[in-house]
Amino acid sequence: MARSLVERLGADCAAATALAERLSSGMATLARGATIGGFGAAAVSRAATDFVDRGWLSEDAAGWRRTLEPLPAGLAAFLAGAEAMRSVSAARMDAVASAVVTLPAAPSAIAGALPLQGPIHASLEKTEEMLGALARAAVASFTVMSPFVNHDGAQFAMRLFEDCRAPKKTLITRLAGSTRVVVDELLPTLRTTRVRVLDYLLLAGGGYETFHAKVVIADADQAYVGSANMTRYARHSMELGVMLTGRQARAVAAVVRAVEGISRSVLPG
Repeated sequence: MARSLVERLGADCAAATALAERLSSGMATLARGATIGGFGAAAVSRAATDFVDRGWLSEDAAGWRRTLEPLPAGLAAFLAGAEAMRSVSAARMDAVASAVVTLPAAPSAIAGALPLQGPIHASLEKTEEMLGALARAAVASFTVMSPFVNHDGAQFAMRLFEDCRAPKKTLITRLAGSTRVVVDELLPTLRTTRVRVLDYLLLAGGGYETFHAKVVIADADQAYVGSANMTRYARHSMELGVMLTGRQARAVAAVVRAVEGISRSVLPG
């Protein structure tokens, strides 16, 4: 069990430590969206979900309740030690991000050239797979930020939103040209799935303030940043980005929150 705790909780070991301490001190219920010991609702929720799987908590619409299953002796201390070791290991890691790539439709010149760069190319993650994992991992919030959207890309974005169980889902785009046509057609479906739509296209002097960044972010602690729009073509271009976690992802999340604050609401979530 010790190994599975560390492997499954990962960066949430610290939040799980705080949760275990509260449960050991007699806490019987935990409301959905609650924070504990300075840890955000998303991290606390992920820790609680792991505890449900182990039988220590049960889950309902309101949140979580303590079960009769006893916590293992010294659980909080073990998790605190695991977090300390994880933090040291993370600080020593050379890589702080994962490279994410979309290759042009086969056969493509870049797909043939990549293996010549040695085994490092095998560490590249596929963009669609990584974005799908992000959507499924989101607990509290999930945001797709793409200035351009076409019909095929819109269908992919909808699959991400449908696979996501987070209550807060947001699409940030710029409603101009063909993107406006696509998003306008999609609004009834987005309304049904309770996706908030924001338009970051603002009048500024003699022109416009808008964006070119492409970001997909889950719970403010996991983020994709790269070149991939929500667009799909028969022969698409090579797209490249990075997956960030922890502090770097939180910095990206701060930018996204600022964008949300200045954008025009098209469809409330």
